[in-house]
Amino acid sequence: MRNKITSFLVIAAQLLLVGFFCLPVINNDVIVEKHVSTIHNENLNKIATSVSLLFEEEEVPEELLVIKEEDNKLAELPSIEVVKEEKKEEPKEEKEEIISTPLVSVDASKYNSKEEMGFKVTEGNKNYDLDGEEFDVVVAVVAGEFDKTLDDALGVVSVILNRCDNNNWRRWAGDNPYSQVIRKGQFEVYFAGYYLKYMPGGSQYGKEKYNIAKQAVIDGLNGIRNNEYLGFRAWQISSYSDNYIVYGGNRYGYN
Repeated sequence: MRNKITSFLVIAAQLLLVGFFCLPVINNDVIVEKHVSTIHNENLNKIATSVSLLFEEEEVPEELLVIKEEDNKLAELPSIEVVKEEKKEEPKEEKEEIISTPLVSVDASKYNSKEEMGFKVTEGNKNYDLDGEEFDVVVAVVAGEFDKTLDDALGVVSVILNRCDNNNWRRWAGDNPYSQVIRKGQFEVYFAGYYLKYMPGGSQYGKEKYNIAKQAVIDGLNGIRNNEYLGFRAWQISSYSDNYIVYGGNRYGYN
C-alpha cells in the first residue's frame, strides 16, 4: 500500500513539473497570438485608411485651376466634323477665240469693170461656204496679196475661186478656197507668214486693208467675180502680163 502511495506522489510531482514548464510556453503562444492579431488589426486599419484616401477629393493647386477651366470650356464646345476636301480641278482658262463675223451686204455695184483688160463684174457664179479659221485665213491671205483698191481685192478672190472651179487646179489643190490658198508654193504671203498680221489678234486685224479684203471675200463667196484668170503677179513683174484692174496693182494671167 505504501508503495502505491509513493508511486502516486511521484507521478503527481512529475505532472506538476510538466505543468510548470508548459505554462510559460502556452502563455507565450497566447502573447504571440495576441501580438499577431494586433499587427493584423493595425494593417487592416492602414489599408482602410489608404482606401479612404483614394476616394477623397484631391486638392488642386490654384495655378492648375485655370488649365482645368480651359479644358472644361473646350469640352463644352460642339464637336467639329472634319471633312476631307476633295481636290477640285481648277477650271482650265479658256482663251477667247476671236472669230471674224462675215459682213452681210453683198452688192456688185461697188465694183468696176475693165473689159479691155479682161475684167468684167459678174454675179451668179458658184457659191462657196467658209467659216471660222478657214474664213479668217482666206481673208488674211487676200489682204496680204491685193494692192490699192477693192477691185484688186476682188481680182485676187476671183482667181482663187476660178481655181476651185477648174478641174486641173481642183484635183491638184482641192475644191475649196482655203485648200487653194494653203497649197504649197502658191501664195507667198501664207508661207512667209506675212498673212498672220491680218489674222485675229494680229496688228492689222480689223483695219482698213483687212476690211477691204473681207468684203471682197464675202462677195466672192456669194457669187460675185470680176475675172476668169487663174493667176496673178505683183506689179513689178511686168513680163508676166499686161492685164490689171488698177494701175500699180497685180498683173493677171491664165497660168
